[in-house]
Amino acid sequence: MKSFLIKIFFGFCIVFSMNACHTFEHQNIFIQNKNSNEEVLDKKDKSAEFTVEETTMNSEMAPIEMPKQTQTVQKLDLQKQVGIPNANKLSLERFINWNEERLIKTLGKSHFVKEEGKLKNYQYHFKECYIDVFLLKKNRVYLVNYIEKRPTKLNGTVNIKACLEEIKQIIN
Repeated sequence: MKSFLIKIFFGFCIVFSMNACHTFEHQNIFIQNKNSNEEVLDKKDKSAEFTVEETTMNSEMAPIEMPKQTQTVQKLDLQKQVGIPNANKLSLERFINWNEERLIKTLGKSHFVKEEGKLKNYQYHFKECYIDVFLLKKNRVYLVNYIEKRPTKLNGTVNIKACLEEIKQIIN
């Protein structure tokens, strides 16, 4: 008995939702009167030519205006001069991913080498700073992974510009 009442109630809900209007302005699509269909067909026959004003003022549709042509923009040259970065400036990050042979050919033999497992540390001693180059072993080849600058004196400061100039002279 209970399942029979549920089926009746469910069927009633389906019929009611199918016949319900989705807005107040529109009629139900299943129950249409013949007069409205005839009026729509008559309007189509009478107005074969449409203009922009007629299509935008149609009361059945939302008003849509035709887009206007945009004006062209005047192009001007940039007045600010862009500076080109110094190509001669040395950066230690350029040594990253270099192999061990290329590093030795460029900077020379290191002053101290420490090796532990897959890690190898080369220390280069310059007048202005010390450079620690850390290499990791990948596929039987050591590649530069990290470079650290440190001062020559304990608790001292590093003059990075002078240090890089000294390295640049050694490379050239």
